[in-house]
Amino acid sequence: MARIEGDHGRLLVTFQYRGQRCREYIGLKDNRDNRRAAARIAREIELQIAAGKFDYQARFSESHNLDRFGLAKASDDRVVFRDFALQWLDELKPTVAKSTAYGYGRLLEAYILKSSFAEKKIDEIHDGDIKRLIAQLQERGLGPRSINIVVARLRTLFSTARIRKLRADNPVDYVRNLRETKPEIDPFTLDEVQALLRAARLSERTFFTILLFAGLRPGEALALRWDDIDFREGFLKVRRHLNRFGMGLPKTTSSERDVIMLPPVRDALQEQRARTQLRSPFVFVNEGGKQPFDLDNIRQRNWISLLRRAGLRHRPLYQCRHTYATLLLSAGEDMRFVASQMGHTTLAMLIRHYARWSRRSPSGGNAISRVLESSGLSKMPEICQKMVSGRSGPIGQGLENHLKSLDFVEESNGAGDRFRTDDLVLGKHTLYQLSYTRSPLRGGLNDLTGAGQQVKSPSVCCRPSVASV
Repeated sequence: MARIEGDHGRLLVTFQYRGQRCREYIGLKDNRDNRRAAARIAREIELQIAAGKFDYQARFSESHNLDRFGLAKASDDRVVFRDFALQWLDELKPTVAKSTAYGYGRLLEAYILKSSFAEKKIDEIHDGDIKRLIAQLQERGLGPRSINIVVARLRTLFSTARIRKLRADNPVDYVRNLRETKPEIDPFTLDEVQALLRAARLSERTFFTILLFAGLRPGEALALRWDDIDFREGFLKVRRHLNRFGMGLPKTTSSERDVIMLPPVRDALQEQRARTQLRSPFVFVNEGGKQPFDLDNIRQRNWISLLRRAGLRHRPLYQCRHTYATLLLSAGEDMRFVASQMGHTTLAMLIRHYARWSRRSPSGGNAISRVLESSGLSKMPEICQKMVSGRSGPIGQGLENHLKSLDFVEESNGAGDRFRTDDLVLGKHTLYQLSYTRSPLRGGLNDLTGAGQQVKSPSVCCRPSVASV
């Protein structure tokens, strides 16, 4: 039976293999969380041995017991990490967009293949190598987001190596991602939007109107064709995305969507028809009149110049898309509708980035107040109303003294009253006061408890009030 043991702060697993006792370190520190993970590993080893499917060399590639059982492989059979990473990239290219494959290749070349473990055998790399790479990237000035992207690619590489039986585990599973700062959402206000559009010119104004009031990504807007626009039904069909390698599919499946045309978008597109509809199938074309705008040129020239003319501080072009989302949410639009217009698969991304713009109800809470008033739930209980209205009389004076005694609940945190609600404590003290007042006030107690009802048992009055002690 496999079991977990601790040895000088490290965890190891002990098990029987081919009738012999084996002890192997599993690369985890000895703590409560790691013991849970180690127990799962031990259980997995035990089941594999029982089923005759345990691969000792794949599970513990550096173990001295491999020679003991005659399982050590020749060094020629072990794959170098660099070769495996390049092979993985070649296999990936047919299944992803050209821009994605290009980004992965740049990442491998710039960070991963220049690491200290790139020339190691893939089964020799451990979590310490990954952590040292993270420290090196931090020294080079990379932020947490960029480093986590590198770690994510490493996780994919080692996961593929594990599937192909090149190693037994994924060392990145023992490495925690760095904490990232929340993305900076800095949308434009309506006044700033008006300033932008006043400063924009001709086709430029139409392009930025679509970004601000339709929420399209810049590449989606540049890929718009005239047959994607339905003026009769009033929506834009997003079906393509323009990147540096040409026309491709949108970012995700949910990004293929129909976006409702708001009035500013419809007016701007109607104006744009006279400029380009007879010249090109694309809505936005370059000076030659055939090909779409160049996105890098828009970012580096048009956008910066437009902000300067509008007298606004610099913000990335993508803030136009954020502006669209925040304007809809601030206007009280349903979050599911906004997510569908933005092309998000779930509400999680919308909530994570834009929640603070939807927290305040446009009605300022008046709607729920009206519902509560009509249902009667917003009114105080009858006994509390009578107590408040009788505050000027003898009962009210006595009640004020007893209300002062409620302060001891917060100060002392007594066990008796710690978890009781204020209503229960208030009612208790009121009952004690009314019970110990003189006979002229007995009628008041009858009024509060109901006409013709009397206190049936004197036991409720056997305990003095706090004020009378």
